[in-house]
Amino acid sequence: MPTLIINESGSNKSSTHRCTEEQITLGRLKNNTIQLPAVGVSRQHAKILYEGENFFIVDLDSGNGTFLNGARLSPNERNLLQPGDNITIDNYQIKFHAGDAPFEHEFYDEVTESDILEVKLLKKVLNAIDRETVPNIEVLNGASEGKKFVLADEISEIVIGRDPECDFPINEHVISRKHVKIMRRWGGIAIRDLESKNGTFLNNRRIVEEYLHDGDRIALGTIVLMFRNPQEINLANIEDIKPKNVPARVALDEIPGAEEGSEEPQEENAYDQENEEGDEGDDIQTDEGGSAVERWEELEREALGQSYPELPKGATGIKSLTPIEIGMIGLGALVLIFAIITIVNLINS
Repeated sequence: MPTLIINESGSNKSSTHRCTEEQITLGRLKNNTIQLPAVGVSRQHAKILYEGENFFIVDLDSGNGTFLNGARLSPNERNLLQPGDNITIDNYQIKFHAGDAPFEHEFYDEVTESDILEVKLLKKVLNAIDRETVPNIEVLNGASEGKKFVLADEISEIVIGRDPECDFPINEHVISRKHVKIMRRWGGIAIRDLESKNGTFLNNRRIVEEYLHDGDRIALGTIVLMFRNPQEINLANIEDIKPKNVPARVALDEIPGAEEGSEEPQEENAYDQENEEGDEGDDIQTDEGGSAVERWEELEREALGQSYPELPKGATGIKSLTPIEIGMIGLGALVLIFAIITIVNLINS
């Protein structure tokens, strides 16, 4: 069904009315289908009629008149409404729309100052977001401190130097007229020294041409630039994460008090002391009277989820042999010796 979009001049508010009735009245009184509460609007100002497949507007001999697309209507005459027609009653602008969607682009003919301000603010926010997601170079010191150049996708290369015609001019006497060039390559973004007088240093190392990475510092004489590339993930800055509960194997000679060949290792070991290297893992303490080697074995079993039955105190873990078993072992040894002697005699004969 057709829709009316009603806007009052000087106000940002708008209202809509779907034309489902055969007759729609417009006026200052509340009993109208659409009330227009303004002094310049008559009590019964105008009406919209639905006949057949068409809509008509009729001025009801109003005091200030009804205007259709800027032309004043004759009182009590039917005027055919077309999609997009503008009806003006005093300070009210009424748009006649033939479809159900009341907020299509064609209705926003009037742009208010607040609309313009919102668009400008939105553009600034989008530009700020875009600038934070593309590579850029910023001056860290000197008279141009804070000056930044954004390497947009459409920029293939730039020249940095003292010459005002450079893409990124930096007016410092220690910088050559054309000092360095920044270029996009297949492998990333590269920097090349243009035979400058004071040279180009990348992270305190003089270079001729190198690839740039996020966080690199570029020194042009005494002027330092910072290269930022939010699109790059610097894996070198990611520290190795060590499991907290799995002890690493260490050589026996690295454990204090656990010398090789010592029958009674010292009770004090590396884990009785505070970890001086600042390891993030929890501190490990040895049991009273336990050696470092025993503690390592116990920790390894816990980490691997293994459990071994504890031996009685003083037990060696080797099963004692009975006299019969000892006799059988001796008999087997004798049979083996006899067999070896027989084989040797056969070979010599």
